[in-house]
Amino acid sequence: MRKKRRKKKGIGFISKTALALNVLFALLLLLSYLASFVNPSSFWPAAFIGLAYPFLLLINTLFLIYWLFRKPVLMLVPALSILIGWKFLFSTVGFRESTAIEVPKSSEDIIRIMTWNVHGFKPFNPGNDRAVKDQMLDIIRKEQPDILCIQEYYSKRRGENNIKKALIEILNSKHYYIHEDFGNQWEVQGMVFFSKLPITDSGAIAFPNTIRGNEAIFADFVFNKKKFRVYNIHLQSIRFQPEDYEYIKNVKEINTNVESSKRIGGRLKRAFIKRSEQALLIRDHITKTCKSPYIIAGDFNDTPTSYAVNTLSKGMYNSFRKKGSGFGITYNGDFPNFQIDYILASKDFTIKSYLAVQKKLSDHYPVISDLEFN
Repeated sequence: MRKKRRKKKGIGFISKTALALNVLFALLLLLSYLASFVNPSSFWPAAFIGLAYPFLLLINTLFLIYWLFRKPVLMLVPALSILIGWKFLFSTVGFRESTAIEVPKSSEDIIRIMTWNVHGFKPFNPGNDRAVKDQMLDIIRKEQPDILCIQEYYSKRRGENNIKKALIEILNSKHYYIHEDFGNQWEVQGMVFFSKLPITDSGAIAFPNTIRGNEAIFADFVFNKKKFRVYNIHLQSIRFQPEDYEYIKNVKEINTNVESSKRIGGRLKRAFIKRSEQALLIRDHITKTCKSPYIIAGDFNDTPTSYAVNTLSKGMYNSFRKKGSGFGITYNGDFPNFQIDYILASKDFTIKSYLAVQKKLSDHYPVISDLEFN
């Protein structure tokens, strides 16, 4: 008699449920990639899905591990959804050992760029703290950037909180450009460049219908007889209020309410749309006025999957993607921590290193990259 063939064993109820959930989260991950191509002004929900990319990536990675031990063939579901977005994967996670350490530049042919949203040179809470300010200045002193791009700059005109005087002494250079958002005879705040390199021209790009503090400035520099431009940008902030941060803390404890969720969602939506407009404005300025190699650095207030970041980084090198290690987190405030500060360079440069100094002084980490002309 012929032996009866054994029926292949299918997957059980738990694995079927897991597969259904995996397909759902794989589709959501694929949808998150649309955020980089779809202007939030046209379809803002895409931006929210893009914001969730790190979490969707994590969930699909967990499914990948689950199927490895449960049914390896089904690893294709999360694996394909992750690999289709390889561009965003490598812009979010650096799969390399860090080679950047806090040391002097390795060559005189290198330009060291540093960008930092300094939050007025005070900690991310009310009141000034002299120790924090001194520690922040110590980092700049140690790194000795050739070009320092600062967002949310604040300085007294005189006295111990005269940051302008301190930075001129630290960098041993009187090359600077300060674009004032607010100023009087006692104090000043705004966007600034401090540089060891000569500045031959400078200017600002005003963002329409935007509260002061969010804008872009630019300056032209000369290095080894070569001219190049740097844009120092601070795209639209979400402008959370104290009650919003309090709600975010409650959300972490699974305590939510509809009214607060709508308020925060509205702030996020408006910021997504504003940043897309601002990114297009900067890109237009570059196209029309910049004929030299250029760098874009600053606080983009948006993630690697966003429309604003991808609009500005089109055709450019991303320093983190080229040389970054681990998770590219640059924000350490109360909102979920993301990479929102960048140094981008036109392809006239080679990226030599990348470093985010992980010290919680401002609500942002300082980001440093060494560049070299090709």
